Amino acid sequence: FDELVNRKVVCITNLKPARMRGIESTAMLLAASDGQEGDDEVVQLLDVPDSVPNGELLSFENMKPCEPDAILKSKGALKVWDRVKAQLRVNDEGEATYQNDGTVRKIMTSAGPVRVTSLKNCTIG
Repeated sequence: FDELVNRKVVCITNLKPARMRGIESTAMLLAASDGQEGDDEVVQLLDVPDSVPNGELLSFENMKPCEPDAILKSKGALKVWDRVKAQLRVNDEGEATYQNDGTVRKIMTSAGPVRVTSLKNCTIG
């Protein structure tokens, strides 16, 4: 918990709210994982540069920014998110990317790419 205080993170905010441990969750934090199982797994939150305004809509490199979808509550909409999530990775430079149809696009802020502290070539979820 302490590592979240005063930290800028990447959140998915248009998922259907869900109750977790008795508290309503209205967003999902994105993090990278080295893919290990159990206690050996290393997980790192995606980092956003400090100069980025809170609530900024992120974009994919070399794509026009677009408005996010409304809350994803239908099974079809959630399947779209699952397909996108399966294409999120960290590259060998520690940058968050979206890979689709053979094209790799960095996840961008107004101050540069979204990154992780030290993981490389791993999944985001």
